[in-house]
Amino acid sequence: MNFVSLVRRRSGLRFLGGFRLFTSSKSVRLQKPKLSETHVAKHDEPAAEVLPELRTRSLLTSNLWHHRITDRISQITNNKKTHASVNTTDTNTQSEDRKMIDSFVQVFLPFRSDPFLIEEYLNPYGRVRFGKVLEDLDALAGSISYLHCSGANFTIVTASVDRIDMLKEIPKDQDISIFGYVTYVGNSSMEITIQMETVPQDVGITPADMDEQASRYRYTKLPESKRRDLILAAKFIMVARDPDTDKAAKVPQLRLDTDAEREIFANGALHKTRKQIESQSALIRKPPSVEEMSFVHDLYKEYNKYVYSENTHASVVKPDHIIWMKDTRLQNINLTYPQDRNIHNKIFGGYLMRLAYELGSTSAIIFSRSPLNFLSLDDVTFRRPVEIGAILDLHAQVVYTRENKMVVKVVAHVLDAQSGSRELSNEFWLTFEAVSPVPGEKRRVIPRSYNDCMLCLEGKRRLTVEK
Repeated sequence: MNFVSLVRRRSGLRFLGGFRLFTSSKSVRLQKPKLSETHVAKHDEPAAEVLPELRTRSLLTSNLWHHRITDRISQITNNKKTHASVNTTDTNTQSEDRKMIDSFVQVFLPFRSDPFLIEEYLNPYGRVRFGKVLEDLDALAGSISYLHCSGANFTIVTASVDRIDMLKEIPKDQDISIFGYVTYVGNSSMEITIQMETVPQDVGITPADMDEQASRYRYTKLPESKRRDLILAAKFIMVARDPDTDKAAKVPQLRLDTDAEREIFANGALHKTRKQIESQSALIRKPPSVEEMSFVHDLYKEYNKYVYSENTHASVVKPDHIIWMKDTRLQNINLTYPQDRNIHNKIFGGYLMRLAYELGSTSAIIFSRSPLNFLSLDDVTFRRPVEIGAILDLHAQVVYTRENKMVVKVVAHVLDAQSGSRELSNEFWLTFEAVSPVPGEKRRVIPRSYNDCMLCLEGKRRLTVEK
């Protein structure tokens, strides 16, 4: 019985009892004891109170969190042994520059080597459930950023997801490699670049290797000559905060040793500048351009002919393939539970992305009447942490269509049941493509208010701009 299958057959405290934590100054990893051994987790053991939460996440995410927790335990233990305070260590750590390779982390989804694993990731259409992958990507981005800041007592949170582009469908019959590293740093922020690609069978990595890599970091990429299809490219922005004051904390800077690294870093600076320019030109701040206003006026003329007019006392019957934007709207309300928290006792950002993605994709499926290909997720900003016990109110609607493609906006608000307050938490922009569109006229969404026109225009911007 391999490692993944063994974990799948265990849950709750038995999961904790099945694996012992080992820490050392060189590495931190989970090791599998002999099946004849019996081990019961006790509350006075390291991190026993936080580890049970991991059982509700995917195996990949759980292992990344295990590693992160035990890394911190090892750091504190070593500091005590050397009679050095945590604050002193943090100060020294912040002053040291890091190489890009120092934060490199690689993990695997061995779908081909372990057919049982795909059961955790299947969607109703027999394809990979991308909402689960989003949780893994967010956990990986967190582990990369903590590795970059290793030795510092920081709280690191996901500030935003700059962009996720799906270049190919994730194959469920191949082994998958996911890797990333810090590619740009500001004062307290870090850009994490993540890629996903297939693992060729002749690369020299066995199923046993991938089982072992599931519980520790792999620090070397696959040989360039052995690399195969690039499936996904993503950029996360992570921010470090002082755990006591919650103010921004200065992260280690990057040491750029090669021209390739300097080019990667320069691209990160360009990405940051581009996001600032896009923020300044957002429709909530600046009016549409002349060309865009012409587009909005065309929308007005189109939807106006389908609406009864007091002036003309006539209207045109709306064709079946024309759908009012408001009619694509879906809502989902969730009470957040402790099982969905991260290691900082806030609701896990990857879980929020999964909820938004799955509601948005459902809205797109109902609209298109077809299974979907996911194309991209654009510009997700985490405006505030979500507390345990908060009520999440998510709304999704299709805001723009072109041929078989559609842009969906998902808005998440946090409701406080006691005070009745309602605050914006996140906005998500998702782009999909219908796999099997309905025969006949292409289904289109059109607005019937100025606010809907602005949403449509924003969706058009996100589908049109090449990034």
